[in-house]
Amino acid sequence: MTTNTHNPQEEFEAAMTRSLERSPELPPLAIPADFAARVVASLPQQRTARPAVRVGRIAAIVAMVVLAIVLFVLAPHASPSFASFTFDIELIVLAQLGAIAYWLSTKAARS
Repeated sequence: MTTNTHNPQEEFEAAMTRSLERSPELPPLAIPADFAARVVASLPQQRTARPAVRVGRIAAIVAMVVLAIVLFVLAPHASPSFASFTFDIELIVLAQLGAIAYWLSTKAARS
């Protein structure tokens, strides 16, 4: 004697499997031939690229010129002792000139 039991879980899994294995019925996709041309025509016109402005380099060169002028103005008044204020300023100007020269040389090596 065979009993036919009704199992809703098995029916649900069978229905799920059937629906997953069925391929979708979609109409074929058609892209118009002039689609790309219409997209390009609708885009705004590209601006021409501007050249890069090297403001930092120009400012560093101007600063070096100004520091060199300050160095030549201070040189006759500086006595080589650390007690002299003009000598101290002259050393600071020399350090700044060296730092700017180093920065310009490393920046030129990277470019």
